[in-house]
Amino acid sequence: MMKWLGLLLVVCSGGGIGFLYAMRLWQERTNLERLCQMLREIAVQIAFRSLTVQELLEQLCRETAYAAFQFPVTVLSGMEQGLPLAEAWAAGIRQDKAVPEPAKKLLLPLGEELGASDLDGQAATLAQYRMQLEPYAAEAGEKCVQRQRLYCSLGLLGGLLAAILLC
Repeated sequence: MMKWLGLLLVVCSGGGIGFLYAMRLWQERTNLERLCQMLREIAVQIAFRSLTVQELLEQLCRETAYAAFQFPVTVLSGMEQGLPLAEAWAAGIRQDKAVPEPAKKLLLPLGEELGASDLDGQAATLAQYRMQLEPYAAEAGEKCVQRQRLYCSLGLLGGLLAAILLC
């Protein structure tokens, strides 16, 4: 009886590992979509409310939709310590584990461009960054749809194989 319970736990562990990898795909897709949404919101706030970069970051820190991202808080605290925006932005983006790698590479130079031009220039810059980020979000969505079921199935089958080998 204990042996069968242990084998069932091995199968469930394999399924859990597969589910964990599937959830990582889903989280990456969600984070990329939220980054695109964040860039759109920043552009709207700059265009219609004429907020400074510091005010924008403070507003992003208060938004619950972006709570997964730590870089607005990190950038804001870096700026309060006297770091230039570009350095604080780069450090914040690099340290944030919620920002996927392709987005990190793309968003690093944005810190140098925020606040460096007039309102129309900043809105155009943010639109350009968003357009560059959207294909990554679409690709992550496709990968999520294709591989989620695969990862769950492989996890269960791997656990089942391990249970059979342990018999």
